[in-house]
Amino acid sequence: MKVPELEPLLQFVAQRTGTRLSRQQRERLEAELDREVPPGGGAAYLAMLQAREGAHELARLLAVVSVHKTDLFRDEPQLEALQTHVLRPLVASGRPLRLWSAGCSTGEEVATLLVLLAEAGAHPDSSVLGTDLSAAALEQAKRLAFTPEVLKRVPPELLGRYFRDGALVPTLKARARFAQHNLVDRPYPFANDDAHFDVIVCRNVLIYFTAEAARDTVSSFVERLTPGGVLVLSTAEPLLEPVPELTTLRLPGAFFYQRASATPAAPVDPPPPPRPSAPPPRPSAPRPARPAITGEIPVVLTPEDEGRKLFELVLEWAATGEDHPETEAGLRKALYLAPQLAGARYLLGLILERRGVAADAASEYRRALAMLEAGKALPSAFFLNNERLKQACKLALKRVRVA
Repeated sequence: MKVPELEPLLQFVAQRTGTRLSRQQRERLEAELDREVPPGGGAAYLAMLQAREGAHELARLLAVVSVHKTDLFRDEPQLEALQTHVLRPLVASGRPLRLWSAGCSTGEEVATLLVLLAEAGAHPDSSVLGTDLSAAALEQAKRLAFTPEVLKRVPPELLGRYFRDGALVPTLKARARFAQHNLVDRPYPFANDDAHFDVIVCRNVLIYFTAEAARDTVSSFVERLTPGGVLVLSTAEPLLEPVPELTTLRLPGAFFYQRASATPAAPVDPPPPPRPSAPPPRPSAPRPARPAITGEIPVVLTPEDEGRKLFELVLEWAATGEDHPETEAGLRKALYLAPQLAGARYLLGLILERRGVAADAASEYRRALAMLEAGKALPSAFFLNNERLKQACKLALKRVRVA
C-alpha cells in the first residue's frame, strides 16, 4: 500500500487507542495493513472500520498495537507499599473491597492483586475486575494460568499457597471478572452495580497515550474511585499535571494518588518516614538472563546511536520495576555514549529517588529538564515525546523537594 493511503488508517487507529504510535507500533500496524488491504482499497477499508460492521476488524487492529508483555509481581517495591499502606488499612474496614486492573493484558496483574488481597486478609467477597481492549488477551487472562517464566517473580511461599500447576487456585479465581473496554471509550465500568472502586491500577498504559487522552482517562478514573480510593500508576509514568481531586500519597519506595475523602480524619499526604540510605536487602531469587550490555552493538554505529540502542534495551529491564544494578549501569553507559538522552537521565533519577537518594535524583531531573528546555535533548521512545518528558521532570523535582 502507498504511504499516503496508509496514513489515514494509522491516524484512525491512533485516535481510537488514544496513543501517539511509536515506531515499533507503526511498523507492526503497517505490516498488518499491507497484508489485509488491497492496493487502492485504503479508503474503503477505513470506511468499513468506521462503520458498525467493522467493529470486529477494528478490535483486531487495536490489539496489534497493544503491549502485552508483563509478569506477576512486577515492581515489588510498589506492590509492597500498596499492600502495606493501602490494602491492609482498607481491609480493616471489614467490608468487601473492589479493585480494577485497567489494561490487564493477559491477566498477570489481576492474579497479583488477588494474591495481595488474600495475603492482606481481605473479605472473601472482595473482587478484581480486569479490562483490556484486546479480546484475545482477555481470553487468555480469563484462564488465570501462567508459564514458569511469567511466574518467576512470585515469592516461593506465595507460589505454593496460591497456585497449582501454574494456575491460580479456584477460590481466588472465582473473585475475578473480566470485560473488554477501551480506555478512550465511555462509559467506564463500575465495580458492581453502581459501586465504585477502592483501588484502580493502571500501570504502563498511560505512557503510550497522548496528553489529552491521558488527561481524560485519569478524569474518568477519578469518577469511578470511592472517596479515599487510590489510583496506582507505574513509577515511570507520574501524572503530568495536577488533578484537583487527587492528592499524592508518598510512601517508601512508591507514590500513589488518592481521591479526597468525604470526611478526612487526618491529612492524606503525610511526610514519609525516614528512609535508609541504601535499599533494604531482598531475598535472593533466580534472575532471568539479561543480554550483556557490552559487545552487542555494531561498531558501525556512532556513539550517539549506540547510546540510543542501549537505552532501548535498558527500558526493557526498567519496565519490570526491578531495582537491578545492571539497569543503573546500562543507563549510565547509555548517557556516557549519548549525554543528551534526557529520557535516560530521567529514568536514572527515578531509580535514585526510589532508593531515597533525593539530592542525586534531583540533580538528574534538573539536568534532564535543562536539556529539554534548551531544545538539546535527543528524542526517545520514553514518554513518546520530549514535551511530556519535560512536564514529568518538573513534577519529579517538586516531588523530591516536598519529600
